[in-house]
Amino acid sequence: MALFAEVAVEAARGIARETYTYSVPEGLDVVPGHRVTVPFGRRSTYGFVVSLGTDDPGVETKSITTAGADPLLLPHQVELARLVADHYWLPVIEVIRAMLPPRVRSTGSAGSGASSRQTRHSRLLELALGPPPTPEPINLTAEQDAALEVIAGNASTLIHGVIASGKTEVYLAAAEQALAQGLRVLLLVPEISLTPQLVQRVRRRLDAPLALLHTQLTELERAQQWWRARRGDAQVVLGSRSAVFAPIPRLGLICLDEEGSAAYKQDRTPRYETGWVARRLASVTGAKLVMGSATPAVATYHEARQGTIALATMAHRVRGHDAEVELVDMRDEAAEGNRQPLSRRLVDAVTRTLDNEEQTILYLNRRGLATYVMCRDCGRSVNCLGCSVALVQHAEIGGLVCHYCGYARAMPSVCDHCGSRNIRALGMGTQRLEGMVKRLWPQARVLRLDSDIARGPDSYFRVWEAFSERRADILVGTQLVTRGLDLPAVTCVGVVDADLPLHFPDYRSAENTFALVAQVAGRAGRDGRASMVIVQTSNPEHYALRAAADGDYEEFYAAELPARKAFVFPPFAELAVLTRTDRDDGKAAAAAREAADSIASGLLKDRIDGIRVMGPSPAFIHRLRAEYRWQVTLKGDRLERARHLAPKGKDWSYDIDPTT
Repeated sequence: MALFAEVAVEAARGIARETYTYSVPEGLDVVPGHRVTVPFGRRSTYGFVVSLGTDDPGVETKSITTAGADPLLLPHQVELARLVADHYWLPVIEVIRAMLPPRVRSTGSAGSGASSRQTRHSRLLELALGPPPTPEPINLTAEQDAALEVIAGNASTLIHGVIASGKTEVYLAAAEQALAQGLRVLLLVPEISLTPQLVQRVRRRLDAPLALLHTQLTELERAQQWWRARRGDAQVVLGSRSAVFAPIPRLGLICLDEEGSAAYKQDRTPRYETGWVARRLASVTGAKLVMGSATPAVATYHEARQGTIALATMAHRVRGHDAEVELVDMRDEAAEGNRQPLSRRLVDAVTRTLDNEEQTILYLNRRGLATYVMCRDCGRSVNCLGCSVALVQHAEIGGLVCHYCGYARAMPSVCDHCGSRNIRALGMGTQRLEGMVKRLWPQARVLRLDSDIARGPDSYFRVWEAFSERRADILVGTQLVTRGLDLPAVTCVGVVDADLPLHFPDYRSAENTFALVAQVAGRAGRDGRASMVIVQTSNPEHYALRAAADGDYEEFYAAELPARKAFVFPPFAELAVLTRTDRDDGKAAAAAREAADSIASGLLKDRIDGIRVMGPSPAFIHRLRAEYRWQVTLKGDRLERARHLAPKGKDWSYDIDPTT
């Protein structure tokens, strides 16, 4: 009997068709998940088998040429790829690409054996694969034991625990139980900067081989770690966003730490949200899912309150106590003559901390030296040639850089528009803040942690190691310093500009503001010493900042939910943003307008109710990498009903469940 395979073909990326049918030659053993080589047009390419069948397709088919010895993807991964592709309106090949490291995807075997040319490992891998540290006995608290019982009795659990309540110990205790049953464990964190200390804790608690997966490993290391997971050599897989696609046989437990973090959303195709994928991964494998955070997403917490997922509450710290949080009104500072970015209250607090030989974290979610360069005479800023954003001054290149496309130029001496020499660098990023800190406290040892610093495979590790070993006094950083870091000597935290997230055109702006302030405030007071958090703002009356200062998530949730309901935002609706790009602004706008009209007409014709079409409107960053962007937004229930109405073509992209 003839056998036919549906193959997701690499060379067909960008073509609307999902899969292509090929005949399976006699004697060739393939199953879903196999990497195969196939003829495609006049060339040969590779693809992945997603299904098999005996039904004749009714057309002439070409034969699969070769197949790997074993399937690269596990059966549950093929099923997961289908679910993710359907939800995010993607060809399945795009999801499969995300499941495989580049070297494995392109060769089918790279990284599967020892490499004679490999001379070093990333420091974090050395920590993960080295001799295990001395185990530490752990006695769980009553709240931790209660959370474990909730996990044992439910498929999905949200642990809402205050900062330092011991959520990680609950994950590890649940992992011990899963490992004892012969199952494997996946631990997910939102930021690469959180992994060093988590690796240490996992090694101390779990007597099991570990694999590490994240994008800052070298390509060879990623392939090697992927194979350790695929072969079952690793019983615990730890990683950031992309690790949710790790090939883990006999998966029994998935832990999603810091649920709700914006870092879990992928900003390039496929634009998946890790929490959503983790839920589907749990459903197709039967694994238990545990999500935890002091600041969970409003939509997730709403589900827990409604009983859709189980809720375990941990309201008390295991050690230490909450730091005192003070909102400093920067309008008052300006009125009293202080025009500097740091308030007198924050300067005093940092000085006192240094005198006490303790540590400080200063948080500012803008990198660079100056955030824009402006002519004081004509008022125009120096913008990127290909993006509608201001260039950011960076000390390391001695010039200006676009954070979106990488365009760089020298600092101009005169204005490009009016020729004036009255041109100034304004605003402040982490580089300028670092320089200011060094001038204010010349005796202090200062480190900076942002994405400019954390580019190399070991850069973030070196910063974390130096600060955790108290070889620095002040750490200046972006959101990389806000979550998860457990540093007992930190007794002072300064939020330099708490208002920045509030100004973004984002329905989650208040949620992000609350989470960032509450999380960075939680870095202080970890070992019981008196601690202070200074939050600088021009909006001290805003409910998100008041609730963050109080450390009260319920207060924030109660204030935020009515607005979400009134304006029909998640959890009360789903969102999809369809973006049209073109080098011609008029063409992009016209195509978006035509698409909006076509979708609205299609919804009426097909009698699909409960979905609203909004736009078209220019994207927040209207011009990006020399292309103009116009967007059509869909809002409503079960948006997959409108997928067939979405415009097709390589100039369109979809963002389902956008976070902005």
